[in-house]
Amino acid sequence: MHWIGRIILLLFSIFFLTFIFSNIKEKEKRALKLSIIFFLFLVAVLVSSFFFSAYIQKIISLMSVILFIIFIILSLIPFEKKGDIKVYKIERVDERDVIFARDDLKVGSKNYEEYYRNHPERKKIDDRIRKLPPLLELGSLFYNPLQSKLASSEFDFLEAQLNLVNGEVSKERIDLKADEASSLIKRIAKYLGAKLVGICEVNKNFYYTHVGRGPEPYGKKINLNHRYGIVFAVEMSFDKILNAPFPPVIIETGKRYVEVAKISIILANYIRSLGYSARAHIAGSNYQAILPPLGYLAGLGELGRLGILITPQYGPRVRLGLVTTDLPLIPDGKKIFGVQNFCEKCLKCALNCPSQAIEYGKKIKVRGVEKWPLKAEKCYQFWKKIGTDCAICVRVCPYSRPNSLLHNLIRSGVRMSSFLRYIFIKADFFFYGKKIPREW
Repeated sequence: MHWIGRIILLLFSIFFLTFIFSNIKEKEKRALKLSIIFFLFLVAVLVSSFFFSAYIQKIISLMSVILFIIFIILSLIPFEKKGDIKVYKIERVDERDVIFARDDLKVGSKNYEEYYRNHPERKKIDDRIRKLPPLLELGSLFYNPLQSKLASSEFDFLEAQLNLVNGEVSKERIDLKADEASSLIKRIAKYLGAKLVGICEVNKNFYYTHVGRGPEPYGKKINLNHRYGIVFAVEMSFDKILNAPFPPVIIETGKRYVEVAKISIILANYIRSLGYSARAHIAGSNYQAILPPLGYLAGLGELGRLGILITPQYGPRVRLGLVTTDLPLIPDGKKIFGVQNFCEKCLKCALNCPSQAIEYGKKIKVRGVEKWPLKAEKCYQFWKKIGTDCAICVRVCPYSRPNSLLHNLIRSGVRMSSFLRYIFIKADFFFYGKKIPREW
């Protein structure tokens, strides 16, 4: 019996040794200190066990085995289901109601007067937000002429691509079977730089009703009727996300949006060259569909408490891209891996949100979907005050950890067991801290 207990102690020691190296690489000071303490304690118990009497050795070994067996049993019992997002009758969104579109309205313009005549309840908060300095410009809290201008250059480049999202369809159609086309499109998207790719049938209610931003006329009715959506994701650098909410994080955002635009535009153009209609949807104000729910339907991830898509591999540390098309494709189907259950217990994004825009309570029905509502006005108002896109919620999300062997092992446990979700949430709070230090 002695050697079984020692093997268990050795395994846990190896785990914490790996955790130490992980924390050194990820520059996590608090977690590093605590993981060293745990490692030294386990090594001390392991070494000292050789000097105890036979009776004490049996007790230590027996306790180790019992605790390990209890842990394994609890990890394997599915106490509760992973939970899915409840969808009722989905209501379409008018892009003119999105906070970014509202902030673009010029005071006194025809569109401004008409919009607030129809929505007087939004005028007060919108006017208050509108008076704040634009993102990345002088006057915001974190404005840095060198860093902010780099991010501005990235977004200026994006704006220059807005008219490239659509184009003429080749009159010569190449016939492709749906499975062949699906495999081909995924390979090309990954070759162009996508980390994750999925396909879904587009629920028409996830298209916006009217144009709110971009080169197309404001208020133009959107009649896009592509049946399929190709949704993909690019990874954001973990090291850059650690800088949230300071300028490096919005530089990273701009860089990844540029990558997404490149992939979307080339992919849509390629599909049109095959004789099928296709449109890219890119940041810089040329979306005609809502990306997170389509990413969910395409199997890329689940919508979390923080209001954005959480992927199994990178958590919310991604930027999404979308191409809609009538090219026959095979949908992948959604993947449920425990995010709803995890987010119910965690609350870390809400606890750390500087603007308190993230909901603490239970999910509610929003436009036909049961989810945690995001207070968009509070969130965006904070963005403009600091001059970046904040991203603290992405930084603190336990799912955002790097895609390493250790964190992948933990992710596997979280997907498998509600007990492990609870344990890892408590462990995340203990090792990394429930709240990050306020640095401003």
